[in-house]
Amino acid sequence: MKRNIRASDIRTVSFFAAVLFALPGLWKGFQGLHVWLSPFLMLNSVFALKSFVFLNLLALPVLVMIILRKRWFCNYLCPAGWCFDKVQKTGRSDKFDYSKVPAIGKWLAITSLTAALFGLPLFVILDPLSIFNGFFVIFSGKPGIAVIISFAFFPLLLLISLVFPGIWCRKLCPLGGLQTGLWDIRLFLSRYFTRSKPGDLPELSGRRYFIMSGVGLLAGLTLPRALRPSQRKTIRPPGATEPVLYNFLCSRCGNCIKACPTNILIPDSDFSNPISWMTPEVSFKSGYCLETCNLCGKVCPTGAITLFSVGAKRSLFMGTAHINTADCYLSNNRECIKCREACKYNAVEFLQGSNILNMLPAIDHQKCVGCGACEVVCPAACISVNFL
Repeated sequence: MKRNIRASDIRTVSFFAAVLFALPGLWKGFQGLHVWLSPFLMLNSVFALKSFVFLNLLALPVLVMIILRKRWFCNYLCPAGWCFDKVQKTGRSDKFDYSKVPAIGKWLAITSLTAALFGLPLFVILDPLSIFNGFFVIFSGKPGIAVIISFAFFPLLLLISLVFPGIWCRKLCPLGGLQTGLWDIRLFLSRYFTRSKPGDLPELSGRRYFIMSGVGLLAGLTLPRALRPSQRKTIRPPGATEPVLYNFLCSRCGNCIKACPTNILIPDSDFSNPISWMTPEVSFKSGYCLETCNLCGKVCPTGAITLFSVGAKRSLFMGTAHINTADCYLSNNRECIKCREACKYNAVEFLQGSNILNMLPAIDHQKCVGCGACEVVCPAACISVNFL
């Protein structure tokens, strides 16, 4: 007997595919591919950056489908929604009354997109695909408070779905709110242009949408001026956008952290600057930024780390190296040229020291991009890469 393929079957397949792509270190340039399917992330990115990344094309057919079919992504593709449905089936059997709960997800979606037009996407961190994908950062082998919180956010939503079945998907999710908003507008316009009777038109509060857009507009115009980068000088990945935009545009999906072949990207856990919390920063404890790698730019779904070529890394300055020559082996009559051998950018040169017999290393700051290779190999630990 022939069996019809149901929406739940497709979403189950989508869930397992999302898990495979979310696991760290398996897919290189396709790490976290499912995150690229989110039209909420795609629109925030395009509005904020005024540019389009090639893999954003994956979200375009999804955008078309959610306009044609109500909450199509939720019903067919969302791996987070699949998990929430499974959990809430084991929870309360009584129906939760949603009538008094405002459509917060719709407010989040419209406000974020409007603010993104002025360079400040407010709520990409709440995208369900980013939250789902960020859960798997725990498997990247980077312990720390930020990783634990990233790991715990998705289980927290599962707990909420257990106690209040369906409330995240129906009322809180900004991706769900975007789908509901687009469907309402599409239905209103289609019935308006077919000259339906006023009573046949769906309820669409223009005043409410105006207020949502106004809040986003106000935030987009005022917050960039009010927010200042943290005084803490943090080294960001190559190609990172300017600090304020970077902190808001980064969805904390963990793609770059999981894709980095030398494991130098870690979540920011600076308590003094909550805006940058869990955004990726560079630590050279385990390696350096390979001159042949551009994976962080390839897998970033929002453009917080812009897509760049390997050849462009010579002009992408993350920081600059500094040498404490007093501790250098050469200052203590010991031979060493490891920093020059490690530098692929020819930024290390040897100059005459105070002792006529000594040649000491110096950094050409016009060439140094802050890749950390010299810091990693220095046996005297006298080299450190600092923020520009």
